[in-house]
Amino acid sequence: MLLRNLIYILQLNLYDVKSFLKFAYSHPAWWKLEKRASLVWTKKAKLVYVVTIFFLLAILGYAYSRFGLLSLGVIFFEVILLPILIGFATLSIYPIDKYLKGRLVKKAKLILRQYAQDVTVVGITGSYGKTSTREILASILGEKFSVFKLEENINTDIGIADFIVKNPAFLKGKEIFIVEMGAYKKGDIKELCELVNPDYSILTGINEAHLERFGSLENTIQAKFELPSATKKMTVLNLDDENVKNNFQKFDLKNSVGVTKSVVQDLKILDNFAGLEFKIENKIFKTKLLAEHNISLILLCLEIAKELGISLDELATGVEKISYIPHRLEPIYNDKTDVWVIDDSYNGNFNGIVSGLAVLGRAHGRRIVLTPGLVELGKKMEKVHNEIGQLYADQKVDLVILIKNTATACIVDGLRTKGFADYKIFNSTTEAHAALTGIIQRGDTIIFQNDLPDNYF
Repeated sequence: MLLRNLIYILQLNLYDVKSFLKFAYSHPAWWKLEKRASLVWTKKAKLVYVVTIFFLLAILGYAYSRFGLLSLGVIFFEVILLPILIGFATLSIYPIDKYLKGRLVKKAKLILRQYAQDVTVVGITGSYGKTSTREILASILGEKFSVFKLEENINTDIGIADFIVKNPAFLKGKEIFIVEMGAYKKGDIKELCELVNPDYSILTGINEAHLERFGSLENTIQAKFELPSATKKMTVLNLDDENVKNNFQKFDLKNSVGVTKSVVQDLKILDNFAGLEFKIENKIFKTKLLAEHNISLILLCLEIAKELGISLDELATGVEKISYIPHRLEPIYNDKTDVWVIDDSYNGNFNGIVSGLAVLGRAHGRRIVLTPGLVELGKKMEKVHNEIGQLYADQKVDLVILIKNTATACIVDGLRTKGFADYKIFNSTTEAHAALTGIIQRGDTIIFQNDLPDNYF
């Protein structure tokens, strides 16, 4: 059980040994780490498990050969050293892991050559808004083309390659293939581009999400622009984002188009969380999506669609058909309790916090926030969470519910800086949700901002 729990945390940390060891030795209750999810027994996880068992038995065997039954005391030290042994096991299988990954990617490339010769590939990346943009683009392009998009959070080279190999004919009969591209370091997106060879691309924006992994904002910028730089036909850039606007000229982009919300006219925010209405080229567009930042994402998608020959009327129809994107500012109304829940639990960046508060500000009753804060902010963790606390106070939130972790004290400091005292702290998400029945009143609106996996508590 100890070994399983620790490999679960290693998996959540994407097999990053440094992050794993940091967590393991600051959370020594190793027997109860699987709370919100469970270990997925991938080939890599199984291999780490087997190699770690080998290390444990080898140490015990050597100790027994030297000290006999006295060597049983070594078991105590093996438990203490277990995370380190798992780290060594992970590093020791790197050559095997690299070989298997290379073989998988090679197979995927061959399949794409066979099935995707006449398919237009659109890549999407950014620090935020990737999944929303994927869904928006699929809806719009679906008005004219047969579109395939990878579901859920399949956005890494291994995840995409594995899907392709297991579903070799998935592109048969399709005209458009939309690929969401995630990254945690420079080179990740470049490898994805080498796999799928994007014809078109979208860069949604760049911020400090995953800063702890990237090391610096400059590294993040370099990583995200790997997609526009590798795009064969046209890349579309969100110039409403300062980091995109201020940096795109540094890169050798073959054909780039920048979009901005300045082209939008007569923006209307519809009552009761019904969405947005606006005009482009005197054509009325309506969408269920709540946040104004979605207009930027829609404009990015419209630019690709226009390039592919979709008419203005078809564009408007496609936008109106966009469904709520699960867990991303998704409004849920309970008519029995007269309570609105804004589910933004998949948001994990500062821009999303700001957008969520703007949406919450439209509520007619009490405004409540439930959040654990953000992760992977590195040295900026304290500063950003202090700013979040101050934002909650400035935006006149009525109650802030915090899930206790390393960010909590920083948010509280921000709240107190503004003289805000209406907050509650719970030890876990489960505990907080259980308490909501005694907190929520008729007419309230509550927003869930982010939801952390076990390796961040």
